[in-house]
Amino acid sequence: MGTQAPRLITIRLLGPCCLLAGNSLVQGVPASFFRIAAYLILSTPEQVQARSQLAALFWPNADDGKAAANLRQSLARIRHVQDEHAFELIEASNSTLHLAPSAGVYCDLIELARHIEGETRLTPLQLARIYGGELLANQDPSSEEFEDWLSSRRNELLLHAVDGIAEGIRPGTDHSQAERSICARRLLELDPYREDAVCVLMEEAAERRHYARVSELYASMHSLLANELGVEPSPETRALYVNLMDTVR
Repeated sequence: MGTQAPRLITIRLLGPCCLLAGNSLVQGVPASFFRIAAYLILSTPEQVQARSQLAALFWPNADDGKAAANLRQSLARIRHVQDEHAFELIEASNSTLHLAPSAGVYCDLIELARHIEGETRLTPLQLARIYGGELLANQDPSSEEFEDWLSSRRNELLLHAVDGIAEGIRPGTDHSQAERSICARRLLELDPYREDAVCVLMEEAAERRHYARVSELYASMHSLLANELGVEPSPETRALYVNLMDTVR
């Protein structure tokens, strides 16, 4: 009898965290699994951290012995999850923790980190799909030290995602209208003040002769800018709106 092929393991750290074995959501994954994985992934390029440093990061108010014991307990729970579902991501030695994803493991943050480091090149559409939201979005607060680190990394990752997705709507690119629209919608979810994204969606609506949608998009942006920032849409956005609506007058 042949051996059963391993199930694909999917780890999502961008947006709500989850672990999937095949298509099944794994319940009871410890928060430390997601936190330590994120910290190791972004500890580029080595993706290795001393156990003592991690213990101090997560339990800064405990003495060294208690912090080390807490880390050992967390690693035992992490090892149990990895053994139960036959995969590896986080490995530990006597002095360090390091990242060692086994075959069949996919992690959105690893993909984004490789893109940022220049190891791979993700398209704007791929970035729009991979960046599901802020890092560790649904995790309860941890230590102040870790939360400070997390806040700075969230901002950095958001900027990288927005810049990369915005490439998909820049004039002169060879992306299809459908791809441009997907990128524009994702940009507005991440940054509702992006007039360039609204312009792409107004053009899409006009192409389909949905002029009520064009007006709705423009009015929504006009209201947001006026109420939140006290400004009007740019001359370019206003000119595009007028030109698109002129076709129905």
